[in-house]
Amino acid sequence: MIEEGVYMDGIITFITITLLIIIVPGPDFLIVMKNTIHSGKLNGSMAALGITSAHIIYSSLAVLGIIYILTSLYYVFLIIKILGACYLIYLGVQSIRSARQSMNFNTGGIKVNDVSCFTSYRQGFLSTILNPKALLYYVSVLPQFLSTGGIEVKSQVAILSLAVIMVILIWFLFCVLVFQYIKLLFSQPKVKAIFDYTVGFILIGLSINLLLSKSS
Repeated sequence: MIEEGVYMDGIITFITITLLIIIVPGPDFLIVMKNTIHSGKLNGSMAALGITSAHIIYSSLAVLGIIYILTSLYYVFLIIKILGACYLIYLGVQSIRSARQSMNFNTGGIKVNDVSCFTSYRQGFLSTILNPKALLYYVSVLPQFLSTGGIEVKSQVAILSLAVIMVILIWFLFCVLVFQYIKLLFSQPKVKAIFDYTVGFILIGLSINLLLSKSS
């Protein structure tokens, strides 16, 4: 009973740390925000689902032990980093182009962007699967909460990974609800343009930071 209590305390601490990590705004946060504000609640939810799907893949690799092999292969890790940075630059440029188009409107509100749910899902999925920091999370943070006694290590990894997936999905769906309520603030062309410019430059800045990081 004491061991179970200690293990439960460890899971609660793990969930708290995970939540604190994902609360910090990053590419995933911006993608969910942009899709919700520009295209609606469904698109925002699909972006959140895409992010979660990528974590399901990484979690599965962690359970199988493959993820630890991937992070030890320098060139594989480097390719993921470069592709991730390039994709963030692409999204940033797209956002800046959208801002420039918004400035062409002088009157009236902004209509909802005709973005498919699959596009929103793909953006969320790729931003996470090509993010080496998401990969490193399962190598650096998760192992700190594995215990040597009681439950088998592989089962512990599976339980902790499931906790990560649930926390991420719930957090980003919560973000979608919040963004849905504030989207009216972005109905004016100038406000929308400022938002798009900001998101675009932040994404490009994050991509540069990713390329310059020495986490590999």
